[in-house]
Amino acid sequence: MLLIADSGSTKTEWMLIDQGQLIKTIYTEGFNPYYYGVNDIVRILNAELIPQLDNLIPKQIYYYGSGCSTEQNCNIVSNALRSALATEKITVMHDLLAAAHALLGESEGIACILGTGSNSCYFDGNKITMNVPSLGYLLADEGSGVHIGKSFITNYLYGEVPDSIAKDFKLHFQSEQHEILDSLYRKEKPGKYLSEFTRFVGKHISHSFCQQLVAEAFDAFIRVQLSKYPDYKNLPVAFTGSVAFHFREILKERLKKAGVNAGIISHSPGEGLLKFYLKKA
Repeated sequence: MLLIADSGSTKTEWMLIDQGQLIKTIYTEGFNPYYYGVNDIVRILNAELIPQLDNLIPKQIYYYGSGCSTEQNCNIVSNALRSALATEKITVMHDLLAAAHALLGESEGIACILGTGSNSCYFDGNKITMNVPSLGYLLADEGSGVHIGKSFITNYLYGEVPDSIAKDFKLHFQSEQHEILDSLYRKEKPGKYLSEFTRFVGKHISHSFCQQLVAEAFDAFIRVQLSKYPDYKNLPVAFTGSVAFHFREILKERLKKAGVNAGIISHSPGEGLLKFYLKKA
């Protein structure tokens, strides 16, 4: 029995496979080892994952997660999984590799993540050989939910959002300036808080203001991330993540304008990962 996990900063998708068949898909809270310790992760696993496994214990776990880019962070997740599930065969990998496996399989190309955060890599069909650094929500995350949310709330606080959208925002969130700033600078997970405004942008995406906001975010991703890869205009460029998927028409248009060949655009790596592992079974 095999358990495959794809974990972002917001949620984790767990797929339990037995004898070449998907038995169950489970969703839990996401956890990034930059912000969560072993005990924090074990608490989430005990509360949200284990009760849904119905006493089924996987013999092997393949875990892909955001923040799993260093040995120290991989060990945090591995130790938590081993403690909670008593599984010995655990492989912890970066979520970029999940994107590459899900989007490209065993083919060459550039795999990108546009969700709460953003990232990208060049995949040679076997391994990741180049990765433009993802600097997180404070410094970068171009094209992500955090980026779009930050752009929107900055425009809102400066009074530069069209009146009709601003009125709906105030009605929907009922947040004054001091409350917004307090959530950003005094409370936990400011990146996740910022990304929540992206849904509101999506609600008003028919308005040219929001379309331009999203287009500029994608242009920044193309400029800062994609353009760093040699021959990027001649390689398939595939995307996964809620932001890429929900704003896919704008993304395709900006890629086309930049001369980039758009490949698969999926909501999450889950389906692609399932195909990748079933093919190997």
